[in-house]
Amino acid sequence: MKGKNLMKRPRFEKFEMKYGYYFPEDFKEFMYFYGGDTQFGSCRFEYPDNIINNLLRIPGKMDFHLIPFGDVGNGDYYCFYRYGIGKDEYFIGIWLHETYNFVILTSSFKGFLYKCMLDDYLATIVHGDELSEEEIEICKTESMERCIELSKRYGFDFEKVKKMRSEFDYHKLMVEFDEMALQSLCFLGKNLIKKRDLNGLDILKYALNVYPFYTAPYYLLGISLLNQGKDFRKYFKEAVKTSVILTGYSYWEEDYLEIPEDVHREIALYVDNELKDAETVFEKKLYLGADPYDYSLRLELAREYILDKKYHHAMVEYNNAIFCTDSSQIKREILEEAYICAREYGLCFIKGIIEHDLKYIR
Repeated sequence: MKGKNLMKRPRFEKFEMKYGYYFPEDFKEFMYFYGGDTQFGSCRFEYPDNIINNLLRIPGKMDFHLIPFGDVGNGDYYCFYRYGIGKDEYFIGIWLHETYNFVILTSSFKGFLYKCMLDDYLATIVHGDELSEEEIEICKTESMERCIELSKRYGFDFEKVKKMRSEFDYHKLMVEFDEMALQSLCFLGKNLIKKRDLNGLDILKYALNVYPFYTAPYYLLGISLLNQGKDFRKYFKEAVKTSVILTGYSYWEEDYLEIPEDVHREIALYVDNELKDAETVFEKKLYLGADPYDYSLRLELAREYILDKKYHHAMVEYNNAIFCTDSSQIKREILEEAYICAREYGLCFIKGIIEHDLKYIR
């Protein structure tokens, strides 16, 4: 697969100046070289102009930290999740169109391309029964060509990848390449715990610090301790305050962690009695029977965070509130409030996205 001779160089700075949301340099170089409608792994990279003009975002359904850049072909999108103003303060993951959840996969674009190579190689050793032998051979050839292309261009150790034989190997390779590959960390931790390997607990504890709003490591640690008859409440009490969007729930087999889709309800039931003497309004209301998926409860928590000057926490909760309502009018009102917060506290990379969503939300 060779780089495409594009008629013009994509103007990513047009997007960056408009939104204050800067793409990684290696992503831009990749797009300059390959252009759009390019396939690696399960990702079909979009045309640059569609990314630059922000045509892929779905306002009111996508967390406003997200910018899509590629798709799977079924309505799910690969996206950047920018959590800070620095160029390296981002994750890459997959947005699930059926549930609006976002699964964090890697912490760099090069890490994402490494994942694409793993996906392509996995396709050469695991294939669907619905394909004919001829179709399987064609897919294997195309996948192998893409693996070789990425390994040569980015210096990936393809010989090491060819030793992969299982999902566990897949996630182990992913974490060896990107130590902040959050879903893979959770997969390894969970599976090592099943094997009674205590390193699994350490991996999950490390994952807590990669991004504290991600539910999966708290939930997996809590369930593990619960099953051992140990005190699990510390992790569940933290888990109930995490993002209801970034839970680690996925319906994709390679990312499946057995996280319930409504994981926050399950967690709230486990810690109910522990919240009796809670100090925060949020926890007191949960003890009194409030639903953790009540948008007004999440909105109230966002406002508490603003008073505490925890503005990024507030943005996570504004997204939670939008996730928890089907009303376009309520979503718009939440966006308007979130916009004021982003503007007043200098969250420029979020302010621009909220402006876009307010303009196009239906």
